[in-house]
Amino acid sequence: MKRIAKTLLSHCGIEIRLTRNVAAARQREKQQQHLDRWAILKRYQPTAIIDAGANQGQAAQLFRSLFPSVPIYSFEPLADCHQLVDQFLSSNGPGKAFHCALGNQNEKSTIHRSEFTPSSSILPMDELHQQEFPHTAASIEEEIEVRRLDEIASELELGSRPFLKVDVQGFEQQVIEGGEQTIKSAAAMVIELTSYPLYQGQSTFEGVQNQLEQLGYVFRGTVDQMHSPKDGRILQFDALFENPAVVTA
Repeated sequence: MKRIAKTLLSHCGIEIRLTRNVAAARQREKQQQHLDRWAILKRYQPTAIIDAGANQGQAAQLFRSLFPSVPIYSFEPLADCHQLVDQFLSSNGPGKAFHCALGNQNEKSTIHRSEFTPSSSILPMDELHQQEFPHTAASIEEEIEVRRLDEIASELELGSRPFLKVDVQGFEQQVIEGGEQTIKSAAAMVIELTSYPLYQGQSTFEGVQNQLEQLGYVFRGTVDQMHSPKDGRILQFDALFENPAVVTA
């Protein structure tokens, strides 16, 4: 009986290890697929990366994998999230984390901090967001600092071909207004935008596209997108805009 029990336990252990190995392999495959989608950014040969809305450093980690020696400048207004990004860039430089949001004026503001921090926004969350993602609905208000990108750009070593990633939960047009001169010098931008209103008074794709067209940019498609967990429709997408004045080929 003891021998049978021992054999059964051994088989159970093998099955658990196999299950864990399969899960780990699938996770690595998923991460590689994500990295492959964003590898398109290598086309722009960025001399620096501006990461607006860094959260806990997810994008900074992705960019560091793609560009090991390119400076990354991350902007994150939530104190605890900023600390995580700062720790990552301190150990995986070059780069720097700034404890502020980007906007169209230098000011103190209030952010609606969601329990799911990537959904935090200066703008109030719309009902559709709460319905689609109930785990993000609860929030508290937190005072933050907002700065204009054009005024902070003198502190950054941007080089001749900076790249911008903007993930600011509906506050995109204000970020662009505060950084027009910096944006004009960039090679490209990826901006997270929505197909449906997820935040009150948020930027729209059409509004952002018109803004960037005035700055010389052209829309080139999407890098990634997020589907509704309820009906599969596309709720958000990472829109790629290119600056032909800098990108000539």
